[in-house]
Amino acid sequence: MYIIHNRRIFYILSGLIIAASLGALALWGLRPGIDFKGGSLVEVTYPDGRPEKAELEKALEPLDVAASVRPTGERGYIIRMKDLSESEQAKVRDAVSLGGTQKTIEERFDTIGPLLGREAAAKSFVAIALVIICIVLFITFAFRKVSEPVASWKYGIITVIALLHDVLVPTGAFAILGHYAGYEVDTLFVTALLVVLGFSV
Repeated sequence: MYIIHNRRIFYILSGLIIAASLGALALWGLRPGIDFKGGSLVEVTYPDGRPEKAELEKALEPLDVAASVRPTGERGYIIRMKDLSESEQAKVRDAVSLGGTQKTIEERFDTIGPLLGREAAAKSFVAIALVIICIVLFITFAFRKVSEPVASWKYGIITVIALLHDVLVPTGAFAILGHYAGYEVDTLFVTALLVVLGFSV
C-alpha cells in the first residue's frame, strides 16, 4: 500500500502536526467559553436580516463586556460575554438592536456562574479519563487471546497512544484558532473529543 510503503513520510508529517499542536497548547492553551469560566450568552435573531458582524461588534465595544460575536443560522448571532449585571443586560439588549433601529428577537439570555463553570470543566476531564480507561479495558478484553505471548493490556495502551494523536490534532487546532480568531471551547467541544475517541477505536 502507498501509505505503508511511504510510512516514514507520514510519520514525519504526523510528528510535525503533533509538535505544532503541543506547541500551540503550551504557548496559548485553549480559550475557555462561558461553560467553563462563567459569563453570559445571548442569542438574537434579526427577522428583517441581520446587520454586519463588525457593526454589531462596534455597538457592543463601548459597553466593555468582552463580547465574542458568532453568526448562527441565516439571521442570528450568538454573543458570549462576561457575567452581566441587570443594568448591563439592558444596555446589551439596546446595543444588539443598534439603538432600536433593528428589529430583534431574543431567543435566549443565559448566565452561568464561575462555580458552575469550574464544575463543568472538572466533570469534562473526568468524562475523558473514564472513556480512556474504558477503551483500555475493552481493547484488553477484545485482544485477550490474540498474538500470545504479548500481554493483551499492551494493545490497550498502544490504542490510547494512537488515540492521543487523534485528540491532540483538533485540540491544537482550537488552540491556534482561539489565539488568532477568538474561538472558544465549551462542553460541545468536550463532546466532540469524546466522539473522536469513540470512532477512532
